[in-house]
Amino acid sequence: MAQLAIWSAARREWLNCSPDEITWLDRQLLSEGKDTTLHRSPRCPGLRYVHYRWELFSRDTTHRVYLAPYPGGSGVDPQSVRTTARHVLPMAPERYETVPVRLEAGQWLISVGKWILPLCVDVPSPRRGQPTVPISGGQARTQEGARAAGQGSPDSPPLADAVTRVRAFFDRNSTARLAIAYLYQDFILGAVAPQAVPMMDVAIALDLSGDGAVSDYKKELQRRIWNEQRHQRELPEFLLANGLIGPADLDQAKKLAVENERTGRTETARKRLRYRPKK
Repeated sequence: MAQLAIWSAARREWLNCSPDEITWLDRQLLSEGKDTTLHRSPRCPGLRYVHYRWELFSRDTTHRVYLAPYPGGSGVDPQSVRTTARHVLPMAPERYETVPVRLEAGQWLISVGKWILPLCVDVPSPRRGQPTVPISGGQARTQEGARAAGQGSPDSPPLADAVTRVRAFFDRNSTARLAIAYLYQDFILGAVAPQAVPMMDVAIALDLSGDGAVSDYKKELQRRIWNEQRHQRELPEFLLANGLIGPADLDQAKKLAVENERTGRTETARKRLRYRPKK
């Protein structure tokens, strides 16, 4: 029977998973209960042994789950896992779970939100090694750890009422919500190595006043979440992790873009925004 082991950052050792029960990748296992954006079982990803194989599935409605081969070394972070992901499990519909992914033998990294979980399938104990170099507190390397090491933007946590502030902004400004959903559609769809849509393309598709409008929306969101700029990379992750944008918003934005194309507003916007007469 294939064996599956996961790395416990808290105990600093490999733990064997029982084939007779589900191993839930919940808030406690991934963050020792610290990250409240993660779910508890059974509303989270899990590992189970079914039909003589180990598989990864997800019932998480707010996070995508990325599965990537462990490349070796200690320079791993959530973004590198997403970039090299072999499989991406989308956010699950309410009361359902995603199509499971069969785990092949070898060393793997799972990313949920800003957390990484190393695991090994059928790899003998002496060859497992330690996929990540624990940072202060024994945690696996996360985006926060990378920032502490001098990478990325400063480690400024979101404001306590950030979710409420953003939701209030979107409730009052549906155009901003649709523009941001259209901007970050790769992230919503769970694309590998997602990229934001060019702001000018967003402005033309949704018939906005210009790409500056999209930029202003991003600045306002960062102000409401962190009370500062410099959080370009963290912005889509925060919005997705807290359910502030999602597939329904993207669907509405795309329908608006199609309607604008049908009625000629897209062409008008294209001419207006890209062929402005010089003053």
